[in-house]
Amino acid sequence: NKAEERLSCSYKGDDMQNGFNSRFLVEMLNNLSSDDVILEMSLPNRAVIYTPSDGLDEGEHVTMLVMPVMLNN
Repeated sequence: NKAEERLSCSYKGDDMQNGFNSRFLVEMLNNLSSDDVILEMSLPNRAVIYTPSDGLDEGEHVTMLVMPVMLNN
């Protein structure tokens, strides 16, 4: 089972490829009311932090962490 998706984004840094279990991503994103999400990543084999950019109640903070899967290039 393999899929590939390219997304528009604002990105600073070197090119990198990351792989994730789509079920984890869908579950995380379905629980947010935000249309935009901030992804913080350092290396392709390190955890990625997801934070909604809007849609939160006052005083509410949401941070989600997902581990990448190994890619066979």
